[in-house]
Amino acid sequence: MNRRNFASAATQTDSAAMEQVYQSALRSRSGDIVESDRVIWAIQAFVSALGLVIFSPLLLLIVSIIKLTDGGTIFYRGERVGQAKRIFKIYKFRTLVDGAEKKIGARLLNPQDQGIYYTMVGRILKRSKLDELPQLLNVIRGEMRLTGPRPVRPIFLDQFERTIPNYAQRFLVPPGITGIAQLRGGYYTTPRNKLRYDLIYIKQRSLLLDLKVVFLTFVKILNRWFNRGFFVVFLFLLVSFLPADLQPSLYITFASTRVSLVYLFIILVAVGLFFKKGPTEVSLYRGPLNFALVLFVGLSGVSAVFSENSDEALLRAGYYMVTGFLVAFIIVNSLATRGFIILTARVIALTSVVMSVLGLFQIFLFNYTVAVAASISREELAGYLRASSLVGNPVVLAVYLVLGLPLLLSEVTRASRQRARDFWLICATLSFVGIFFTQTRIGLLALLVTGTAFLSRRRSHAFLFVMICLVCLLSLISVGGARFSPAGVQREVSAWVEKQLQILREVPAKAWLIGGGAGTPHPLVTEPVPEAAQFSEEKDNREIPNMHVTLALEHGIVGWCVIIWLIFAAVRTMTQAHRRTKDQQLRSILWAIISSLVGFLISMNAMNVFHNLTLQIFFWSLIGIGLGIVVHLNGYRRYNLIWRFGDPGD
Repeated sequence: MNRRNFASAATQTDSAAMEQVYQSALRSRSGDIVESDRVIWAIQAFVSALGLVIFSPLLLLIVSIIKLTDGGTIFYRGERVGQAKRIFKIYKFRTLVDGAEKKIGARLLNPQDQGIYYTMVGRILKRSKLDELPQLLNVIRGEMRLTGPRPVRPIFLDQFERTIPNYAQRFLVPPGITGIAQLRGGYYTTPRNKLRYDLIYIKQRSLLLDLKVVFLTFVKILNRWFNRGFFVVFLFLLVSFLPADLQPSLYITFASTRVSLVYLFIILVAVGLFFKKGPTEVSLYRGPLNFALVLFVGLSGVSAVFSENSDEALLRAGYYMVTGFLVAFIIVNSLATRGFIILTARVIALTSVVMSVLGLFQIFLFNYTVAVAASISREELAGYLRASSLVGNPVVLAVYLVLGLPLLLSEVTRASRQRARDFWLICATLSFVGIFFTQTRIGLLALLVTGTAFLSRRRSHAFLFVMICLVCLLSLISVGGARFSPAGVQREVSAWVEKQLQILREVPAKAWLIGGGAGTPHPLVTEPVPEAAQFSEEKDNREIPNMHVTLALEHGIVGWCVIIWLIFAAVRTMTQAHRRTKDQQLRSILWAIISSLVGFLISMNAMNVFHNLTLQIFFWSLIGIGLGIVVHLNGYRRYNLIWRFGDPGD
């Protein structure tokens, strides 16, 4: 009996005889069809095992977050009805609080239940479908397939069989992780309508159909994630974990100019998001970004007209527009929710911890081993004990970690449970230690200013933080850190001042007035300068070690004023919002961002921080999140709205 006839015969039986019909059909099948089913299962089991290996880092991360944030069981093992109505245990990451399934009973969850039964991380796992990943184990065990009717809870079985004709037909095949019903319907699609899709799948079931369903499921999930919020988080993670050694290879020649693929990616995705949402869902809110954006565009046009190389001047301006203003603009003008803001802040904070841990591993598992094997002196050993992590340079890593540290301290101060407080305190400590092992003077100065600014509302904590920083600084000097000695610091400060005076004497007045970027290499429009040369504390003649001076030379004094004015306007706006908001968690995040921006301004005096793509996107993401809180704060959104494209009144 072929599969089509088998399904047709099944429709003529009642649910009580379904298993007998199924077993009879199996006995009537020819041996090659049974063998084909075994091959299909073997292929899917192999793919599932491969998937577990590929996603193992993500699985370990989810396991760690569930355990550290909730403290309960990691996996959910629930009874489900499988092929031929056999009961089996399904595996999922736990998304509900312990005992929730008994309280819910024989009903589906509704949107109002999310705040009651879902855990903090459970809502994210459920929305992203990551909670389904452990079901790959069920596929390997032969209880499920990648595609098929979704397994039903036993508590619903009797009810569905009594009220839905031919409901038992869905048990003719193994259940699946995904299926046609999930593609065409959703969680709240009625069981009767889901059965229609399941019967279509059973009648047309084949390996090719399974491949199509799996592929379309990935497309549907990615399409769900493909929104402005996910874009910002993904972009931040991309530039954070993209190794510095690979960045020079991500350039293409376009119109005789070398342009970064990351730069083009941001433009294409931003355009794609606009057309995906449509103009009716694009809003413009009042904020300091708007006027500064228009003014910067106008000044860039004037600078390009009078510049000797107008194309390069426009590309330099485009770099700041796309990787800076556009990133912040997308965040601010998205319909951001409180949950999105908190989630994004935590992702950024945890990413900085990961970067710090990678830097510490680099020191103690590689650098220190090499140094000991080479039997170097104590003075030389200090140079080996410098963390750089994936960003490829200790100075960049120090600024990166300083930007993220206040968000970690914010979580420590706002944690309501001891377990959560301990977790975030460990994370903050790891980030703090990572900053000191970069052994960068500007990084430690920015750390001192940033940490003190954040803790300034609690004087005893601020005083303790300063004392800890001083003790760590003395320890660096004691192990041979000559760059931290008073004589070494004085020598470097004198050299820095002399460098600035030399620039003032040599640069013509025209460059200060209209910019043009003469003598200022740029990572997106010129041959990339090695990170070691771009950001080394030992000054390099090819790079002006001061972001303020570089901005003035690139865009003129007025262009520099626009960017600095924007930063201070953002800080002032966030400070005012911090005073008036009653939401303590958002209030703490705002203060953390303000503290980070203050430390970043310190770092601008000793390196070209905006020329590093990772730091550039990190900085403007923080500004976007802070202004997003201001714009969408406590129901003030409608008063800040300037224009919503497609409104009835338009």
